[in-house]
Amino acid sequence: MTVELVASRLIARFLGSSLYTWTGVLGVILAGMSLGNYLGGRMADGARNLRGRVAVMFFASAAACLAILWLNGLAGQSPALMGLSWPARILLHMTWAFLLPATVLGTISPMIAKLAIDRSTQTGRAIGTLYAWNAVGSIAGTFVTGFYLTAWLGSVRIVVSMALVLAALGWLYAVAASPRFARRRHTDPHGPTRTHTDAGDAAAGVIGASLGLAVFAALFALALAPGETAAKAGDWLGLRDGPLEADAIYFAETQYQILTVTAEPGNPAHRSFFQDKLKHSEVDLSDLGDLKYPYMRIYDALVNQQMGRNREPVRLLLLGGGGYVFPNYLSQQRPGSELVVVEIDPGVTRAAQLAFGLPQDAPLEIVHMDARNYVADALRQNRAQPGAVPPFDLIVCDSVSDYSVPYQLTTLEFIEQVRQLLKPGGVYVMNLIDAFDAGGFMNAVAQTFEAVFPFRGAVSAVPELGPRNTTVFVGANQPMPLEDIARWTTRPDTFAGHVLDAADFAALRQRNGVCVLTDDYAPVENLLAPVVRMDRMGLLNAAVRRGIRAAEKGDLPRAVKAFERALEVAPNDESTLLNLARVHEMADAESAALDVYARLVQLYPANVMARNRAAMILARRGHLEPALEQWSASLDIQPAQPDVLNNLGALALQQGDRERAILYWQRALAYAPDADILRKNLAAVGAPPAAE
Repeated sequence: MTVELVASRLIARFLGSSLYTWTGVLGVILAGMSLGNYLGGRMADGARNLRGRVAVMFFASAAACLAILWLNGLAGQSPALMGLSWPARILLHMTWAFLLPATVLGTISPMIAKLAIDRSTQTGRAIGTLYAWNAVGSIAGTFVTGFYLTAWLGSVRIVVSMALVLAALGWLYAVAASPRFARRRHTDPHGPTRTHTDAGDAAAGVIGASLGLAVFAALFALALAPGETAAKAGDWLGLRDGPLEADAIYFAETQYQILTVTAEPGNPAHRSFFQDKLKHSEVDLSDLGDLKYPYMRIYDALVNQQMGRNREPVRLLLLGGGGYVFPNYLSQQRPGSELVVVEIDPGVTRAAQLAFGLPQDAPLEIVHMDARNYVADALRQNRAQPGAVPPFDLIVCDSVSDYSVPYQLTTLEFIEQVRQLLKPGGVYVMNLIDAFDAGGFMNAVAQTFEAVFPFRGAVSAVPELGPRNTTVFVGANQPMPLEDIARWTTRPDTFAGHVLDAADFAALRQRNGVCVLTDDYAPVENLLAPVVRMDRMGLLNAAVRRGIRAAEKGDLPRAVKAFERALEVAPNDESTLLNLARVHEMADAESAALDVYARLVQLYPANVMARNRAAMILARRGHLEPALEQWSASLDIQPAQPDVLNNLGALALQQGDRERAILYWQRALAYAPDADILRKNLAAVGAPPAAE
């Protein structure tokens, strides 16, 4: 059971956590254990020294457990597997990484059963006792691993520790097979007689087992011991856990997931928050008012539509903390707001506070529990004491993570409970990830909302429906003018979504039929199955990683080919386009880089990086007006950019406008007071650091 739990965590960093991954874990490990049981039975019947053979298989199991770490990494990075459909990739990944260890472990039980039968005159009792202790061990392993070891040691160290325990058991069996211990045991007088050769073999076995145990103890020390030397050796051998993402500044494994925060090279204020394999949030610590994700801009627009475009406080319940970007944003945009965040994983809160810009004293009420339990408890409190939990202006359910859907938060019964916590004019908001072209999950959620609320609407985070993306569903007791949602966004020029109309909902129903999600019937994974089968994100990620590695090595033509291959998988992927443009720049192919930046700006108007890099190229080529246009647009989107302001100051001075240059540099200095270059520029034109 420990292997099964650890397997689910190890693959989560590559494949996430969903019904598909758990199905793969259980199926492959059961298959391996069954095969091992069959082989172990044959080995038990053919063994001359059964205890010695058990010792050998314990050591083989220890080695196989360690092999999990290396096999899992190879499978997770394999381009061949990444090109397959999602279910096929999961099954082959599990088979590659875990079938061998499960098979080797499975060989031990039949041999121990034979030892128990040979020693006992009561076969039934011996077998029953063995099965009972096997079950007790499985139960203990499940509870200890799930409740304590995962958060304390992490999955990788659990595997290394398990290998050491298996090696220690192998050593004990090797000692038990030695002649000195054999004389102490009651043996069958009709059994085989030991020879000097047998004794010599047993003694050699003890020596070999001792050396093997020493090796596994040394590996255990490298995995856990403090000190830089041990850490480097452990990392090189793959015995220490760490982030897959480059430029990680925070990494932790909790009882629920693996959390990683990265900082962008050259712009450490730009952070990304990963939960398992999914990049859940992005934030710019220098401009918390810039909501990076389109669906969060939709949240913001809905708040503005409800409360007005002002700084009036709002009472909002957020089910799922994510990176705490949206509640942190609201606490600053609407001071005095009553913001309640329900996040099941305390590790998410800790990561957001330590590395993602959430102040320790943020004016948020944070509750660490399951969202459904919180809603049920709130209703229970209100029944016992009316008004104990005041109603909310908005309730936002942001708990969907990739293909891992908490189905209990999608059902008719839960949404009816949520409605009871809303003010009469309140709004319920829920986001989901699906492809409109298939739309099974979207259709079910749309019909479930319709069954609860008089008004049901939805806004896609992308302008064109079709491929897999995020859609925000809205439920209210009164009609809501979603068609003008764009004008309610804080930065309207950055909104590029699509409001679903009656024809869109009708198309979803026609393709997928009638489906209302209930506590008794919520097959969310099955509804997402067509999207899962079409998922090619693994192939995209593999191509992007190859491009990044090639660029780091200076092989720019190969990097360009890799990024172009990635764009064949996802033609409009923002990060891939940005990487391709940067590689073109590194190769001095400025025209090609400009073409890619122009495409990025057209697809993603809020991408300030694309605008800034394009402006730099244009300025170098002497096209000052277009460069000024791009930099100005970039500042409209994100004002706190001292580098851009510095460039604009230099451009203004080049055009002979000294006063405008001084204003730009003074503004830049307000954002970056320690920037020597700004002070030198101002001193060079005889201007003070700040406007007088």
